[in-house]
Amino acid sequence: MGNSKKHHNGDLDINDLIKQLESENNRIERSFKDIEKLLEKNEKLAKQLLGIRAKRGKY
Repeated sequence: MGNSKKHHNGDLDINDLIKQLESENNRIERSFKDIEKLLEKNEKLAKQLLGIRAKRGKY
């Protein structure tokens, strides 16, 4: 709708589809990297917390 790159049958050009897929793939990859960073940060914090509690004799 309003896309000048559509063909007469209404389908997107194959190159446009490839660009959209690549863009979405890149977005997903960035999301997974962000999630991995958060998991690493949480793991470090959990180890610090367990270390503090172990020193205080709670575990």
